Amino acid sequence: MNEFNQIIDAYQKNMFAQGQQPINVSALYQALPDINIKNDSEESLYHVAARFADAQAVKFLKDAGLKPSTDKYGNTPLHALTTTRYDFKSEQLETKAAQIYDTATALLEAGVNAKKKNDSGKLAYYEAGLQYMYPFLQAMADAGIKMNATADEGKNLLHTICDKLVHRKDLPGAIEAATKTARILLEKGGIDPKDKDIFETTPLTYAQRSGVKEIAALLSGNEADTATGGMTIHEAVLNRDVTAVEAIIKSGADLDEMSDHYRRTALMLACEYPSAPMVELLLNGGANVNYRSGTGETAAFCLITKGISNFGRGMSQDLKDIVSMLRSLIAKGLDMDAEVNHEGDTVLNLICQAGYLADLNTQLAEEMVEAGCNINKPNLAGKTPLMSFAARGNEAKYGIAELLLDNNADATYVDKTGNTALMYAAANPDKASAKTITGLLLDADTSTLEKVNNAGQTAMDIAVNNNNEAVVKQILTVTE
Repeated sequence: MNEFNQIIDAYQKNMFAQGQQPINVSALYQALPDINIKNDSEESLYHVAARFADAQAVKFLKDAGLKPSTDKYGNTPLHALTTTRYDFKSEQLETKAAQIYDTATALLEAGVNAKKKNDSGKLAYYEAGLQYMYPFLQAMADAGIKMNATADEGKNLLHTICDKLVHRKDLPGAIEAATKTARILLEKGGIDPKDKDIFETTPLTYAQRSGVKEIAALLSGNEADTATGGMTIHEAVLNRDVTAVEAIIKSGADLDEMSDHYRRTALMLACEYPSAPMVELLLNGGANVNYRSGTGETAAFCLITKGISNFGRGMSQDLKDIVSMLRSLIAKGLDMDAEVNHEGDTVLNLICQAGYLADLNTQLAEEMVEAGCNINKPNLAGKTPLMSFAARGNEAKYGIAELLLDNNADATYVDKTGNTALMYAAANPDKASAKTITGLLLDADTSTLEKVNNAGQTAMDIAVNNNNEAVVKQILTVTE
């Protein structure tokens, strides 16, 4: 044990010698009376030589007849090599890289099993790859060793490296070292870059999400394409990559192409995951603001129905961007009276149906009204925006019923179930809103008081059935 520690001490002193005469570690090995010594963790001299990247010591031990073994935790000397001092930011990186390569090669020649997992289930080359220790992997590749094992979540080494890049890409030297590592795995590691993990995700997608387009370009097969990193317009929008979107638009890509995976155009995605800068880029690039998906949905539909709930997952950080995005869609020719879903709703009808749009309900409705939309256009069920809001809207908070009526909304319209806006207001579960909207409707027109719906009910009947006492009193006041 004393000899074992002497060798370790010598290595450590040499690391900090700072110009002094280094200790001859090779002489210490040669002077050992027994090379089979181990420490308390059952590490052999191979482990020590590997930890300090001493290829000559490994060769000496091999020639002396020492057989490689694992320590008490199942670590091979190759595992020990992954703990050597390795700084990909160092100016002496290439010197260290050569030492690691030579040591890894010597360990393989000594008979160390590169595919041996330790007791924690870790492979040495996998651990080396996570550190971007490319000379280690180069030695494996030159020895013909495949490095295509998968770990947690079905991720191979390329998956994991690209996934974790997002947290390490800003470290000096990290991208260059990671690129060299990825190149070895791609060209000689036996990994199919199209392999998917349990999330159906490839290494390329992880690299794109991490924003490391040098590696993404390498994996895409077009290493020169560092502007987009192999991203489609849809992926570039979702990855918030303005540079990539600009490059793709400039290349003449079809901006209205539907993604097979997302079932959306790029503009729809920019609205669904609110990104005001992306919306501007795409609209100015010629994206069709009125394009409809196979389900009849449009970019405006995505903005109103998905944008609020997904806020923060795009580029926008100010909720008012939702309003400005709708304004941009209108400015670029939004067909404000078009059906935006299979229910035949217009954008205004969607807004009036929504219970909560981050308190942007009024502003969004005002944008549509001021832009001149058809306030009275019904959906396929015959419900107008006024009816939709009267049914569940919070008038005290949003004042949308008053906005619509002030702009000539038809209070007498009858839908396919025979209901009027007054009937919907009588059933509004928000009793305060029911009262306020009823008052507004009666001020506008009282002719619907005697109307009977398809169920044989008047507005009074509906108010009574829903215990809307204030509405009942209002109706009685008018009819007396």
